[in-house]
Amino acid sequence: MATLMLSIVIFGSAAGIVYRQIKKGSSCEDCECSCPVKKESKVSE
Repeated sequence: MATLMLSIVIFGSAAGIVYRQIKKGSSCEDCECSCPVKKESKVSE
């Protein structure tokens, strides 16, 4: 029972985070800082 409740909490919080990121609509190019992810995405384009 505890495992079920713990999995609901974990997956519920993960779904909430993903929903907020999608709802916010921000992308990696919105910030003005440099990071390895931006460098890799520019190389692949």
